[in-house]
Amino acid sequence: MGPNSGSDEGPGSDSNAGSGIKATETTFAIVDALADRGRARLTEIADAVDVANSTASDHLRTLRDHGYVVAEEDGYRLSLKFMDTGERAKRHYRDLLEAADPVLEQLVAETGETVNLVAEENGRGVYVDRRVGERGVPTDSWVGRGKPLHTISAGKAILAELPGERRAELLEGGLAAVSDRTTTSRDDLEDELAAVREEGVAFNDRESHERIRAVGAPIVLEGDVYGAVSVAGPAKRLTGSYFREEIPDLLLGAVNEIELKLAYR
Repeated sequence: MGPNSGSDEGPGSDSNAGSGIKATETTFAIVDALADRGRARLTEIADAVDVANSTASDHLRTLRDHGYVVAEEDGYRLSLKFMDTGERAKRHYRDLLEAADPVLEQLVAETGETVNLVAEENGRGVYVDRRVGERGVPTDSWVGRGKPLHTISAGKAILAELPGERRAELLEGGLAAVSDRTTTSRDDLEDELAAVREEGVAFNDRESHERIRAVGAPIVLEGDVYGAVSVAGPAKRLTGSYFREEIPDLLLGAVNEIELKLAYR
């Protein structure tokens, strides 16, 4: 299991040109609209996706026939078949999850914070596992959620260890800001990634959320980047030596243990 090579794609102009098939894009836009709303009526979905009611109805009927949407009196909602599909998708990370499981639990016990296992998929940092300690706080992250790599500590840890050509490919679209502290300069990010390679850890100082800090470390085996582990918590608690020294030391030990487990699995 090495690094993936996919990239984000934009919408196609028709069914035969561009980077995607228009009808398929409409279907996934409807899925996203339902995911955002939880439940919605036909007209609301059609408005959200900017298609005719009849078009939305055809797509919803197909999704329902294949078990991905449930039609109820007060509207449509996504079905649990997406959970089944998601569990199957996680099988790709079976070795990583098995190696990381006891290590993540120990890290949660040692810090009491939120601990994440992140992998790169299609140019984004996707949460593969997530544990919340007794001091952990709710955030806008969950298993399956993807975020721009340059905005999170685990994502920067992954970027730092990728081959230069692959890193350039992932960053060629620019660095969008998600907070007023997000690094948007390519040169500044490259300087930061050089420091990550030297120190072994990456920092997120309120770059993905104004009230969150995090520390991440990459999981690398024989040149392949399997992912990264991060510890996240409230910015007012993750300060000073706790943020810059204690958590990094714990993380480095944790990822070393995961790498050893992967090597001798």
